[in-house]
Amino acid sequence: MILNMKTKYTLIFLYIFIFPSMNSIAVSLLSPVNASIAYPYLSYPNNGVSNYNITQSVTYEVVTNFTLTHKFGSGSYFFKFARLNNRTPISPLTQYCPPYQESILNYSKITGNLPSQIMIGHHDKFNNTYDSFNSSLSVDGGVTFDQTYTITLNAILFQGIDDTDIGVYDTSDKIFKLYCNHSEDYYERDDSSLISLSNNIVLPNDTVVDKAEKLCNWVSNYLEYNDDMPNQEIGALAAYNQQKGDCSEFSSLMVTLLRIQGIPARKVTGFLISNDPSTRPKAGNSWNFNANQLDNNMLGHAWVEYYVSDVGWIACDPTWHQSVNYFNIIDFLRFNLNVGANFFFPPSDTVSEFGNPIFSYVDGDTFDYNYNIKITVIESNLGPIESFPLFAVIFIVVGLAVILLAIILLLRRGSKKDIVAYEY
Repeated sequence: MILNMKTKYTLIFLYIFIFPSMNSIAVSLLSPVNASIAYPYLSYPNNGVSNYNITQSVTYEVVTNFTLTHKFGSGSYFFKFARLNNRTPISPLTQYCPPYQESILNYSKITGNLPSQIMIGHHDKFNNTYDSFNSSLSVDGGVTFDQTYTITLNAILFQGIDDTDIGVYDTSDKIFKLYCNHSEDYYERDDSSLISLSNNIVLPNDTVVDKAEKLCNWVSNYLEYNDDMPNQEIGALAAYNQQKGDCSEFSSLMVTLLRIQGIPARKVTGFLISNDPSTRPKAGNSWNFNANQLDNNMLGHAWVEYYVSDVGWIACDPTWHQSVNYFNIIDFLRFNLNVGANFFFPPSDTVSEFGNPIFSYVDGDTFDYNYNIKITVIESNLGPIESFPLFAVIFIVVGLAVILLAIILLLRRGSKKDIVAYEY
């Protein structure tokens, strides 16, 4: 069968334009879509938090187990563990904080050689909570520390923040003393090169949120991610000069640039269940993470919170922002252990990027230790698959039928013309 040129062009048009359009509509309608959960915008005006939306949430059981056994002679040890704090607007420890992490400590117990100088649930100046204790151990003596939590992690989105929603900063507030006014190790807000940099990125008339977005975008674009950075923090200035860093350097640089603009900001550290932002936990899913002398598969991570008056502490992740929008957004994949300055470990001058677990010994250096975290999904509120509407089925079926009929008619018409042409 030979088609004339007009018929050919008509079929080409149908193939190029009509079929893809119908296919696109079909795919978009037939594919499973995660429905947005009908959470209302939640505001706690009496607690200084507003303009956020809980989009999705996952509830986990988190079981931690730490054991240490001394192997030779005697040894004296100091242990310090960060708790997975309850971080909500009504928590006495987390002022102006939306419900990033709703945490309940169900079980906590120290066993083994009786520790001395036990400090349970003590706080640092940033209101992080720790359990600390000392222990003197002989050969084969050991200590075990177990905790079990129920934790709901909420995916939170801040959006629609108008100029009128942003209050006036009270620079005499303790927040500014802790998170803004002074240079400190790794946050060099008084450095002239960083001051010039921060002022060149933003405009004087930008709102607090506008400035934060520009600084987040700049840090994400400027720094090259490097997974081989040392465990010891290098700080904002070094990250800027070297133009590289891991999540800790990304966070330190953004925090410092924000503080230069007079915006209180802090680093948040913890651990992830996955470093893939598309991970969607389901009820019954579980993960095991373990650290010992030979191996460590813990997914430590750091991100940023900046403070906006009358809105609260807004979370964003300048590291993940390189590939996915993580400005004014946080997910349900990260557990928070520590906010504020880097984790300080007395009695030594050790400074760690992350806060759990950590221990030191005064004498005796032969020991075995194991730290395990088991995370199990209790409930996953990620949104059901939307029901498929009947009108969409009818639309697709009728549309495809019309196209098929048009093609058949065109083919018959072209066939008849070709036959006539060959009669002569």
